[in-house]
Amino acid sequence: MINSAKYKWIITVTLIALLLFSCLALVIGPTKVHLSELWQYIITGSSQEEITGIWQVITQIRLPRVVMALLAGTALSASGGAFQSVFRNPMSDPYVLGISSGASVGATIAIVLGLQAGLFGIPIFAFLGACLSLVVVYWLAFSLRQSEQNTLLLAGIAMSFMLGAIVSLLLVIHRDQMESIIFWTLGGFNAISWQQIWIVTPVVVLSLIMLFKYSKDLNLLAMGNETAHSLGINVKKKVGIILLISALSVSIVVAYSGVIGFVGLIVPHMARFTVGADNRKLLPISALWGGIFLIIADTLARTVVQPGELPVGSITALFGAPYFFFILIKKSKRHV
Repeated sequence: MINSAKYKWIITVTLIALLLFSCLALVIGPTKVHLSELWQYIITGSSQEEITGIWQVITQIRLPRVVMALLAGTALSASGGAFQSVFRNPMSDPYVLGISSGASVGATIAIVLGLQAGLFGIPIFAFLGACLSLVVVYWLAFSLRQSEQNTLLLAGIAMSFMLGAIVSLLLVIHRDQMESIIFWTLGGFNAISWQQIWIVTPVVVLSLIMLFKYSKDLNLLAMGNETAHSLGINVKKKVGIILLISALSVSIVVAYSGVIGFVGLIVPHMARFTVGADNRKLLPISALWGGIFLIIADTLARTVVQPGELPVGSITALFGAPYFFFILIKKSKRHV
């Protein structure tokens, strides 16, 4: 158990790191931006024409990406920590209930129908697909009259396989749209606008507040259903509420940024190594670290192959897949 003083120190260092990497993300890119020069332009009263180009790059292109990366990272990582406690499995992530697969089907249908343009084209279809998938998984799991988390997990895996097959079928039928579909499923923030951020922000912030509120219940659920029940927890009700809150924030993020894997898997796991398994400390650290991780990943995605851009999901996979193998190896050694 980490003491309070050390936890406050970790939070302070994390916030400083978040500010530092956010500033670096605003400066780094194909268009060279020197914040010191911009500040000098402003305080010396230089003509608007001199700073317009730099100001537009920062406020209309890079800053929205940084904010959305922060929102997506916090939502995916906090939800990942919650899922790992609910399922008592360090390899669970926010996508285990078929959320990403449902969003992929919805986005694919929108692209096939030619609805890519506009604020609510692909996002609304992706969000509806994610929500519909979640509803079906819940219905399948609880129609079996079981509240065990394993039933939900298996239903989510089965739904993911089925929806993945639907996406593959649509790809084969509509090969002319293949590039757009694949790029969306790999995730990214290249088309993010402030209007989208105003939609995503309240949902993510409210979901995080609710998850933090249920952190004590998550601690009890992580000890097992029988223990939680004996301590006065309505397991079925609490599991349903926590998973629905997590799924809502993940769905809205996936709807606007695409599927970005491994964030909700590796970040909470790393945070658990640092601050322990107490969700009252784990969830805030996971959320902040997730935001930093995606800000770094997005910066790499748009700078590694200039003037082109890599999908953010491919960057997170490069880090996440090896760490996933590390978790598997460590878990297997523990049972030897």
